[in-house]
Amino acid sequence: MPQGGSALKKAVFIDIDHTLIRGTAINLLVSYAFKRGLVPVSLLIRALFWYLQYKFNIIKDFRHIIDKTDTLIGTLFSKMTADELLAVFADCFEQRIKPRIYPDSLTFLNSFRKEGFAVYFVSSTLEPLAKLIRDHYGFGQVIASKLEIKNNHFTGRIEGKICYGPEKCRQIRAVAKKDGISLVDSFAFSDHISDTPMLEMVGHPVVINPSKSLRKLALAKKWDIRKLRLKPR
Repeated sequence: MPQGGSALKKAVFIDIDHTLIRGTAINLLVSYAFKRGLVPVSLLIRALFWYLQYKFNIIKDFRHIIDKTDTLIGTLFSKMTADELLAVFADCFEQRIKPRIYPDSLTFLNSFRKEGFAVYFVSSTLEPLAKLIRDHYGFGQVIASKLEIKNNHFTGRIEGKICYGPEKCRQIRAVAKKDGISLVDSFAFSDHISDTPMLEMVGHPVVINPSKSLRKLALAKKWDIRKLRLKPR
């Protein structure tokens, strides 16, 4: 791990689901696709079921949930070319995801950027969705789950490993080495207990809108706890 007090850069590594947006990007995509008639109601119900398994930390092995999710979203992906699906993602972002971005998140992320921190949006969500969120802020880089593409179609499967748990940490370390970043001098932000390894690998862990289990851990470790809210309509 790079040591502080050097000429290395500092960075912010921030989760997306429930940290920058209210909800999860994948669930918002599925519900959007259902409303447009792109997927059956059975897909919506199953997606909600597997999301709840993750949200309440019932299933510890996230790979099991990803296997199920791959099967479900493959139904949607197989119907369209990659370009057509990216257009669906973009419209979903405007209609469902953008209104759920916490407004204050731009203020505090921009303050880090102005202080010279590199900003990385780090998430297990699909890379195209993560890039749309990054583009909304207008700065930063994305570390997310890459989609496999064949014959100009997304297959619904993840290319490589899902950006979660140990894999998220591995990718952060790789980026830190490549970009010359001191993890000791860097910040990490997340809402869920599953991101404990990511929070522990930096010098400044911060929890945002934490789950009950993460809040308990944060209090024990004396980590900073922040709350972001959507503005009243």
